[in-house]
Amino acid sequence: MVCNLLTLRTHPGPTLEPVIPLIGNDLPDTIYQGQMASAPTDAPRQTVIHPASTPPSASGTPIRVAIVGGGKMAQHHARAIARCNFPAQVVAVADPSESARAAMLGIAPGALGFGTLEELLREQQVDVVDVCTPPATHEPLAEAALRAGCHIYVEKPFVASTAAASRLIELAESKGLKICPGHQLLYEPPARKVVELMPALGRLSHVESYFSFRTVRRNPDGRAPLRPDLQLLDILPHPVYLLLDILERSGPGKTELTALEVGSAGTVHALVRRGNLTGSLVVTLEGRPVECFLRLSGSNGMVNADFVRGTVQQLIGPGTSGIDKLFAPYQIASQVFFRSTRAFARRILKRQTSYPGLAELFEAFFRSIRENGPLPVTPDSLRETVRIWEQVARALEAPLAPRAFTPPAESAQLVVVTGGTGFLGQALVRTLVRDGWRVRVLARREPAHWDAEPGVEYKVADLAKPLPAELLQGAAAVIHAAAETAGGWEQHQANSLDATEQMVRAAAEAGVKRFLHVSSLAVLASPRGGSAVSDDSPLEPNSRGLGPYVWGKLESEKLAIRLGHELGMPLKIARPGALVDYGNFDPPGRLGKRLGPMFVAVGSPSHTLGVVDVNFTARTLVWMVDHFDEAPAVVNVLDPVLPTKRDLVKRLRNANPGISVVWLPTLVLVPLSWFAILLQKVLKPGKPAMNVAKIFAKQKYDTARIAGLAAGIEAAVAAK
Repeated sequence: MVCNLLTLRTHPGPTLEPVIPLIGNDLPDTIYQGQMASAPTDAPRQTVIHPASTPPSASGTPIRVAIVGGGKMAQHHARAIARCNFPAQVVAVADPSESARAAMLGIAPGALGFGTLEELLREQQVDVVDVCTPPATHEPLAEAALRAGCHIYVEKPFVASTAAASRLIELAESKGLKICPGHQLLYEPPARKVVELMPALGRLSHVESYFSFRTVRRNPDGRAPLRPDLQLLDILPHPVYLLLDILERSGPGKTELTALEVGSAGTVHALVRRGNLTGSLVVTLEGRPVECFLRLSGSNGMVNADFVRGTVQQLIGPGTSGIDKLFAPYQIASQVFFRSTRAFARRILKRQTSYPGLAELFEAFFRSIRENGPLPVTPDSLRETVRIWEQVARALEAPLAPRAFTPPAESAQLVVVTGGTGFLGQALVRTLVRDGWRVRVLARREPAHWDAEPGVEYKVADLAKPLPAELLQGAAAVIHAAAETAGGWEQHQANSLDATEQMVRAAAEAGVKRFLHVSSLAVLASPRGGSAVSDDSPLEPNSRGLGPYVWGKLESEKLAIRLGHELGMPLKIARPGALVDYGNFDPPGRLGKRLGPMFVAVGSPSHTLGVVDVNFTARTLVWMVDHFDEAPAVVNVLDPVLPTKRDLVKRLRNANPGISVVWLPTLVLVPLSWFAILLQKVLKPGKPAMNVAKIFAKQKYDTARIAGLAAGIEAAVAAK
């Protein structure tokens, strides 16, 4: 194990605590949640540190960097290091995934790949270890690198506790090593401009750090994304360290978290005081639009740093006269327009491929190492960031006040639901609970506690693999609503087809007598001659022609029917149309596309669209399970009276006042679709091309069957 010690001291090579093997980025959500905080430490290994070579401060050679991790963030780090205006080179990467290592080596040519950090340090001489893995692994990997004599850069969140942060800081100081957390927003132009303008603001009276963001619901690679609360914790350090940086610069004092409140759906409000100045921290999953800003108000003006657009707006001066009040909005408007345009143009022209501020932070860190100068992030700021993060994490883990619900009767039957944490699944689970069922949800991740339905049993399971028998034990019915919604063919094979096969086989083995498979209206072929799609229409013959999603749904339905017959298990099919929530309307994809403040609606306003309200769909599925013997074998679940596109656009306008709607006629769409098909064949020869015109084509639907069932469905609801 060789590691440059960038101080003039050398270490003789003592026996170390075992070096923790690398935990890569391509891991399931359960590891992120702390279920694998460190690797086993039995059977310690004897590791010797070799004497350091000549420090870069003396030789002028590039700083040698090893990146631990091979995910998207690690790739950003490799690109940022290559862009540094400082002699530094990525010489090694470590990740247990061969494909992740290959991707990293493509970005950092000349680097060597290793499966673990231990192996890397044993074989390579490096100066800095850049830890870019899931947060639960940060502490053991950082400690291993420090004990090997390496400086460390650690992505945020740095570690999970103040005690761990203090221990690593003290360890680094005892060895003359340096630590830097991934607080790159401090080195973005807006943050630097704020620091420059602070003296002009006079005495600060208000500091606000605000961050609203949209959670990731689908990963492009098909892996389950993090729970919303864990995504909040992942982003939380950014607004925290921005606020703390301003408070530290405002004057001396002790930093205190004086108030903290976590809302019922992921909104954090906190007050942080230092001396006579109190700052406000707001982080929200619900607030819209997506924003990240730092706002300062003082006795001589205000400044607002916008990190989404990379701009700063300022009003310097008392701002109390009538002329000030008159011209202030025009000043702000012109600054927003011209500075945003300039910032966007700069990003495009420079072809920015990594986060702003990241290369600058690396450069400052490397410079502090080479010149033995101050750290780019002070240990106090790092420690306080972790302390506030830790307190918010504890508040998120605290159970909410129990929501009122009626427990199911002792005689209530058990229904197992897959996909119960999704858009349809949540409505379905609520309906089942209301109707008195005992509900067990099988999902790839647990829901955030504010999304969990009271009284429901949630079990984490990989449906693409054989299921433990106890997961379906005692089930009277199964509603299989899980399916892949993103990714390519491989992801849909695993999370749609394989999941369906495993669920049907497990249900048959458990003796389930009611299996409801939730398919999609998209699996049906478009009839010739302008006739309507009905419940008995044939399936689409070209299953791959409409993309991975339709292929996965279609092949899953055929597989479910075949296995149901082979295994002698009663099985029925429900095919929902495009799901919408009329209470919180978001337009379906087949209506058109939102482009900022404009919506492009495709087709004729008078055409109907095959949509269905998500809550009516849930009631229909529950009715089919309740009345399994009398329910049809196949039901196309649609609104009994289909809305026109004009009706849906009206709902869109009601939900989004001021939105502009532009209609794209079919006559224009068809030649555009031909061009798109030609382009796909040129760019991706041998792969099926998607026909956009076919997706948006006018389609008639026969709703007689669902309309005939609707009265009974609503009557059953009223009787509950």
